[in-house]
Amino acid sequence: MTKIRMLLLALMLTACQATPEMAELQNRNADLQTQLAGAKNQINNLKAQEKDLQARVQELTRVSQVLSVEKSSRVEESSTLRLQVRKFVQQQIDDLKAFLVTGNLLDYVGSELIKRSQVDSEAMGLVDFAHPMPRSGSLTGVAGYFSAPTDLRLKILRPINKKFVVIWQSDMLSIAKAGENQIQLPVSVGVEPGDLVAYVFPEATNVSFDKGTGDTRYTDKDLALGDALSMSSFDGEDEKRAYSLGVLTILE
Repeated sequence: MTKIRMLLLALMLTACQATPEMAELQNRNADLQTQLAGAKNQINNLKAQEKDLQARVQELTRVSQVLSVEKSSRVEESSTLRLQVRKFVQQQIDDLKAFLVTGNLLDYVGSELIKRSQVDSEAMGLVDFAHPMPRSGSLTGVAGYFSAPTDLRLKILRPINKKFVVIWQSDMLSIAKAGENQIQLPVSVGVEPGDLVAYVFPEATNVSFDKGTGDTRYTDKDLALGDALSMSSFDGEDEKRAYSLGVLTILE
């Protein structure tokens, strides 16, 4: 009996000692519950903010797409308008050129287009020093009196620092028949006062000439774009050749 009492007393003492520890655990558990509730509230708030941000992103994306479509529409409309204006202006230019050609109203720079006494049979480049451009304007074509069909290329030489610099050349032009011919350039090119015209024949020249009445000089050089040539680069100074060649222009 005494042992039983002692055992009960020990159990009671143990229970009294465990009560503070249990209370502390319960307090810590309550704190954790409070922290968990706060974390859940923060998560819910962040989810709400995320949803709001997603809605704003979607709205901004929609507005950006609308602006992109509007900008593309304006660019397309502007491009179409510019194209129509360019076509209209080019048509007016073409009509004016056709009118000037038909009415024989173009300016002519070169020697008279007549049949002459001599003809060159070799390939060469001719530069007409007797007829520099008198004023600014546009070069629109070439005219000549040819002894046979031939091909030629026009080039413009501009005097710069006592040199003659090749600044432009045409595509190859084909003369289909003998006699007087005129060929219009696909696109006019601007010229300035003092510019010289070179006529480059890759094969037979087939243009008649006289001596003593002009100042056309010749060379076997290619006259490539960018070449800077001196007067000594050309032959024929003493011959004073006049070829039945010239260019059609619209001068100011």
